[in-house]
Amino acid sequence: MGIGVIMGYVGKILRVNLNAGKCDVEGLDYDIASKYIGGRGYGVKVLFHELKVGIDPFSEENKLIFMTGPLTGLAPASGRSAVISKSPLTGGIFDANTGGSWGVELKKAGFDGIIIEGASKKPVYLSVKDGKAELKSAEKLWGKNTFEVKEYLEKEEGGKVACIGLAGENLVKYACIMNDGDRTAGRGGLGAVMGAKKLKAIVVKGENKLKPVNEYAFQEYYKKMLEILKGHPLTGDGLGRFGTLILVNPINKHGIFPIKNFRGGYIKEADQISGETMSKYLVKKKACALCPIACGRIAKIGETETSGPEYETTWALGPQCGITDAETIAKANNLCNDYGLDTISMGNTLGFAMECSEKGLIKEDIRYGDGNAVLRLIEQTARREGLGNLLAEGTKRISEKVGGKEFAIHVKGLELPAYDPRGVKGQALAFCTSNRGGCHLRGYMIPAEVLAQPRYLDNMKTEGKAKMVKELEEIMAVLDSLSICKFTIFAIFHTLNWESDLYAKLLTTATGFYFDEKELRKAGERIFNLERCFNLREGFTSKDDALPARFKEPIKGGPADGAVANVDEMLSEYYQLRGWDENGVPGEKKLAELGIGTVAEVWPKLQVALDLRSLDDALKLAKKSAKGGADWIEVGTPLIKSAGMEAVRRIRELFPNKIIVADLKTMDTGFMEVELAAQAGADIIGVAGAAGDHTIADAVGAGKKFGVKIMADLISIKDPVKRAVELEKLGVDYLEFHISVDEQLRAGNTKIPFPLVQKVVEAVKIPVAVAGGMRVDTVPLAIKSGAKIAVVGGAITRAGDAESATRAILKAMGRIK
Repeated sequence: MGIGVIMGYVGKILRVNLNAGKCDVEGLDYDIASKYIGGRGYGVKVLFHELKVGIDPFSEENKLIFMTGPLTGLAPASGRSAVISKSPLTGGIFDANTGGSWGVELKKAGFDGIIIEGASKKPVYLSVKDGKAELKSAEKLWGKNTFEVKEYLEKEEGGKVACIGLAGENLVKYACIMNDGDRTAGRGGLGAVMGAKKLKAIVVKGENKLKPVNEYAFQEYYKKMLEILKGHPLTGDGLGRFGTLILVNPINKHGIFPIKNFRGGYIKEADQISGETMSKYLVKKKACALCPIACGRIAKIGETETSGPEYETTWALGPQCGITDAETIAKANNLCNDYGLDTISMGNTLGFAMECSEKGLIKEDIRYGDGNAVLRLIEQTARREGLGNLLAEGTKRISEKVGGKEFAIHVKGLELPAYDPRGVKGQALAFCTSNRGGCHLRGYMIPAEVLAQPRYLDNMKTEGKAKMVKELEEIMAVLDSLSICKFTIFAIFHTLNWESDLYAKLLTTATGFYFDEKELRKAGERIFNLERCFNLREGFTSKDDALPARFKEPIKGGPADGAVANVDEMLSEYYQLRGWDENGVPGEKKLAELGIGTVAEVWPKLQVALDLRSLDDALKLAKKSAKGGADWIEVGTPLIKSAGMEAVRRIRELFPNKIIVADLKTMDTGFMEVELAAQAGADIIGVAGAAGDHTIADAVGAGKKFGVKIMADLISIKDPVKRAVELEKLGVDYLEFHISVDEQLRAGNTKIPFPLVQKVVEAVKIPVAVAGGMRVDTVPLAIKSGAKIAVVGGAITRAGDAESATRAILKAMGRIK
């Protein structure tokens, strides 16, 4: 590939199979790009559909995806890219976003992204130059740290280097990927995934020119954005002058600057490590590609020269460990960067270990304020030597092994950053709902709650925060997918409506894909929901949307004295706003609206059959089963005969976001009965498979007209396989293999013929449900037979505790642990 001009998207993905040692080029999927933009969104979509459920993050089945965004290398502050994989630290979906210029160079080299699959038997590195890729031996680089690897490969290959150090090689659960020397895809342990694949580095070099599709219009928006960024006090002055350490004093003054494993939120010595004070150590400023903000810096503190250090790093390796000595923090920062360790998780893990030592949970004597111990343990962790072998597992796993779960500071396994959630209510909720765990950058509420940007928002109030967090999470997903720095929001947002129109105009003129602000936000919502679906199918539940027990204790001392975390009400409101049920599961209507597909495509469904006489009893049981996690609520035939369509209406009012099944068992007047049920609020209407073909066809026609699905019941059909094929041709959406109540009550007829169920499943392409005799012991057999939906009645409705019974069925289905 010679020198050329790339307009918006490059249009190519490099797929590298480490097992075979092959590098293949494939086209960018523009359908995915139009819905998920690029960067984080594109990677999440690919990972969701290509990764098997339940795989070990360190297995060769896991994939590691490096993606640029459509604005990478084009817009102001667009020197960013994303790395996406299944995290060894959390076990969930993970993307790590990084700055510098590596992502820009990848696009210039001729690719939007790289998909790494398989695992090499020997250490290798990937060289990508002007559209060509080659795997080369990295045996002489294995065992070396990132600074040395970068220097060697820059001389050997030229271009930009992304690599791992010893922490990645030794599978430290929070090892990171370093690029451009001091920029990092930091959180979640994706450096360890790279290490498990024996991939030491990726070097990229290209000479293509990056241009927008509509250059004239794009330049107008480019200039406008540049003007806004340069004119704002933070993006035009404060961050460039003081770096991210500009946050130290305002965070401390709010009493939310965590110290000694989040046991307090205020220290008198904070100014010693503030941006204002640390600026005296500045050697030079440093900016990512195309960034006018230039928040990066090189500092010399005593005899130690270091990049940054950044706000989160300074806190984690400083006050979190009882340290305020700037040079010690600088040395610790250098060690983490060289070994390839996430500074937030490293500092948190050290702070937790120090408290464990105080409480006698570990034998080693590690004390807060001991800088030498911090430096020693960083090296031991990267090398997995001594106590470092335990620390390499992260806070959550350490607490599971030695104790201290109540003060293990993490959400979903990811250690928290430098904001005590007890004093910032919106950020507290964002920590809980983040798909990657305890992360501030999913829904970054600190600008409004602490910095009054774009305007002041009371940090101690909860009202309205659920809506703000939801919307902010979606915009952050967009920025990670465009690959634009999140610091731009300080200037771009004018109100708490989080205006994103300028981002939409830049995307449209860069790529030629039309996006208005509404569609851009919809893409962010789509990305966030798909990530949620990934985590749910991996076994996460609403119980994981919670803060550590420590935050139920009041903060002691400082401006936030007495504050506790209270997220329950906000969380319930948040679920409702997202169109999720009370268990945090996305409703099928919401997923269909977003174009993600039905939940049935994601996991087997539990349909609870309310075959009852009393509507009041049915409503009570419906609430309990829904709370237990039921997916679909069936208004059973006896209930419809007792209460009529009022039963459907009442269930719909109770569950506006759930799928409601009206089991009419229609034998005649197919169009009319489907119309009545649809108008009452049903999503799926059950008809008798034994009905005449004209009745079935009329029901299907009504379903299409009124926007509902048809489920045909194979009850009492002598040849269910033959009839199933006929019903599918007639256009029904679901089939139900059904053993009737009367059959179940007869001696010798209580067993479900699962081999016959399997034959039905194999004969058709549409989803098959199994009903009749579904219990904890039979549900797994139904799923094994290929059924997508388990219809459970008495095992839940007649149980003493319907909520617990529902959970037991879901566990038997393999849906929850």
